[in-house]
Formats: sequence, C-alpha cells, structure tokens
Amino acid sequence: MSLIGQPLDALDSPQLLLDLDVIDANLKRMFDAGKQRGVNVRTHFKSLKCGGLAKYIQAHGGATFLCAKLNEAEVLADAGISDILIANQIVSPQKMQRLANLAKRVQLRVCVDHADNIDQLSKAMQAAGATLGVLVEIDIGMARCGVLPGDAAVPLAQRISKSPGLRFDGLQGYDGHLQLIADAKERRGKCLEGLEQLTGTRRLIEKAGIPVAIVTGAGTGTWEFVAGFPGVTEIQPGSFVLMDCIYHPVRPEFGCSLSIFATVMSVQTKWYTLDAGSKAISKDFGMPQIKGKPAEAATRLSEEHTKVECDPVPVKVGDRREVIPAHCCATMNLHRQAIAVRKGRVEAVWPIEASGRYD
Repeated sequence: MSLIGQPLDALDSPQLLLDLDVIDANLKRMFDAGKQRGVNVRTHFKSLKCGGLAKYIQAHGGATFLCAKLNEAEVLADAGISDILIANQIVSPQKMQRLANLAKRVQLRVCVDHADNIDQLSKAMQAAGATLGVLVEIDIGMARCGVLPGDAAVPLAQRISKSPGLRFDGLQGYDGHLQLIADAKERRGKCLEGLEQLTGTRRLIEKAGIPVAIVTGAGTGTWEFVAGFPGVTEIQPGSFVLMDCIYHPVRPEFGCSLSIFATVMSVQTKWYTLDAGSKAISKDFGMPQIKGKPAEAATRLSEEHTKVECDPVPVKVGDRREVIPAHCCATMNLHRQAIAVRKGRVEAVWPIEASGRYD
C-alpha cells in the first residue's frame, strides 16, 4: 500500500518525519534574508543527506549546496544539483578518480590547506581532463583544518592559480566552534573577530594580484552576523532546515521540522517507554524532547527504548508521540528514509541516500 496521502497513524514506528510546512517557513526566512543582505545561501547537505529534500530545497529557491563528504556530493549531483562545494579536504588517492568524474558533471569545488594536496588534485584533474574549483580554508578559531589567517594563505592561492586543472575561487572560514554559544552577544563578538581575520586574508590575496570570487562561512548559529558582512559573499547554514532541541533555543526563529514518530510500548507508574531508542534518535548532544509535551521528560535512551518520565502518565500502550532529537545531523544519519508530511498526512517518501556512509 502506498503511504502517500495516509495519516500518521497509518505509519509503522519508528519513522523519521519531516514537516514540510515548517521547512517551507524555514527556507523562506533564510533565503529572503540572503536576498536582502546580498549574499548567496549555500545550504549544507551534511545535515540533510537526502536527495529528495535537496530537490525540494532547490525548487524553493536554494540552488547551491555544500557538503562534507564526496559521497554526499555524488548524491547531490544525482539529485540534479549542479553547484556543489565539498567544504573539506579530499586527500585519499582512492577518491581522486571519483572527484575528477564528478568535476566533469557539475561545478565542483573543494577546500585545501596544504601545498601537497594542491599538487595531488592538479595531477588528478589533468589526467581526467577536468577542472576543479578550489578554496583555501582559513582556521578562524575552530582549530580543526585550515591555515592560520594572514600570509600563509597567499602562497597557497598562488599555487592553485598556477596549477593546471585547478581554479582558485576563494576562501572558506567556518566558525563551527561558535554555533551553540547561548549568549548572542558573546557569539556575535567572537564571530566578528573571525570575520575580520577572514576578510583581512582576502585583502592580502587580492593585494598579491589574485581575484577572490568567493568568501564563504557561517552556520545556522552565526548566519545573521555573517550575512552582509563586507567581503563575505555567501553563508553556509544547514541545520536551519531541520533544527533540533539543542539548536532551537539558539535560533528560535527556525522551527523544528524533524521528528521521530514513535509508539508507546509500555506504561508504568511514573513513566512510559517508546519503541525508538539510540538507534533511531541520536543522543550525542543530549536527551531529546517530546514534541508539544513539556511535562513529559525523556530521561534515558537505550538502543531500542526511550524512557519518558511524567506524573501522572497521560498515555496508554499503543499511543503515539513525536520525538524532537537533540542533534538533527546525526539523527538523519541513522535512517534510510524520510517521510515528508504536511498537515498530518504523508506527501512524499524520500530515501536518505547518504546516511550511514563515510566515503
């Protein structure tokens, strides 16, 4: 039986749900703000992993995407997305042919922070007859990948510009370490410090005679501080589409569209148990919340169970609940399909093609 048009009670559980009305509002808010501030909004696919959702976002004004892994870029290309940034370093020799093949299909970009990787990419693109856009990644405080702001980026930009098969496109500076800072004033202040370093690096490269077409950064937690900042051309938020119960207090303007549909499987004196646990709801950022039920507290996740404490217990065995996870990105990675719903009925069923993949 087709699920299209069916009410939620027709679904088995657990199931990953996406509320399309909430997604529509989130997309409109972010894309309208991008237009008003004169920056491109490049939606981060690492949070989404679903080609059908990418197509939906494209149809609602989001034509450009970034991702974290090569397999995610391939899923995007298969979904018809033609402008893709892999916001990461691709260094494995086993991936070079895949990267070159993809660069011949779409406008593809990657990040680098080392001269040897530039030479490796150039060799692979020359051999395949492909052209790859390259951004130098700048470490503006996350202490993960990237060169330090300032002079270190200039020789890398020069090397890219001189490398056959490569095109120097600009800079990336992601402030992931700031995204969940609760105090907005502190988050803004630290974000602006990083932006000064990033755009200062842009000026050094331009002073060396190399055009910088793209300066990209930010996430859902810092988007409004970065969008419109002089010298930044685009922002790259992703979680704003789905949200979760940890991110929502930081960015309450975006609604939680992602939930896990679960069934009450046991009722005790002061708690009940749902049939979805840590294999369906990521707990790496903390406990989830029961949607619309603040008096019902999820207190423990085991592999196939969520314990929900409340007094009195307002449910019986067989009742349904929606669970808002604490981490949308990791929860999407646990599921193989998404049920897209509108006003309580199924509108689409989408495979989550990049979930569970690390290549």
